[in-house]
Amino acid sequence: MNKTLEDRLGKLAMILIFGYFCIQQVQSFVISFRLREQIEFWPLALLSQLCGVVFMVLVLYFTFTRLPPRDTAAGAMPRVVAIAGTFTMLLLIVLPPEPIGEVQRVVSTVLIIVGTFLSAWCLYQLGKSFSIMAVSRELRTHGSYSVVRHLLYGAEVVMIVGNILSHGSPRAYGVGLLSLALQVRSAQFEESVL
Repeated sequence: MNKTLEDRLGKLAMILIFGYFCIQQVQSFVISFRLREQIEFWPLALLSQLCGVVFMVLVLYFTFTRLPPRDTAAGAMPRVVAIAGTFTMLLLIVLPPEPIGEVQRVVSTVLIIVGTFLSAWCLYQLGKSFSIMAVSRELRTHGSYSVVRHLLYGAEVVMIVGNILSHGSPRAYGVGLLSLALQVRSAQFEESVL
C-alpha cells in the first residue's frame, strides 16, 4: 500500500476513533458537572476531564490538518506497535479496579491532570507533524522539541502512571509496563524515519 493511501486511511480511522473518545469525554465532563455534589474531589475530577477534552480536540485538529508523510517505517511491526501502544491502556476498562485510599486518589488524579496537560502542550508544539504511526512529516526542533525528541511519550508516561494508580490493581501495573514498553519501541521506530 502506498504511503499516501495508508496515511489517508489512518487519518480516517483516527478521526472516527478519537472523535468517539472526544464525545465520550465531553459527555463525562457534563455528567460530572451536573453531579458535582456526589463526586469525591470534584474540582480535580472536573479538571482532569477538561484536560482530556482539550487533548482530544487537539488530536482531532492536528489529525485533520497534519502534513503529508515524507517517509514511513517499513514493515508491519512499526504499525502494530504504534496501534498497540496507543490503545493498550484501554485494557484497564475490562480489569476490575481495587479500592484505593484518598491520598492515592488525589495523587493519581493530579498525575492524570499533569500528564494530560503536558500531552496537550506537547501535541500543540508538535502541531501538524503529529502522527501515531512511525512517520516522518516535519522534524520539530524548536521549543521543548529542541531539548527532548519524544516529549509526547514522556508526558504520556505521567498520565499512564496516574491511571495505573487510580485503578489500583496489580494487573493494572502489568498493563502499564506493557504500555511503557510499547511506547519505547514506538519511539525507536520513529527514530528510524526521522
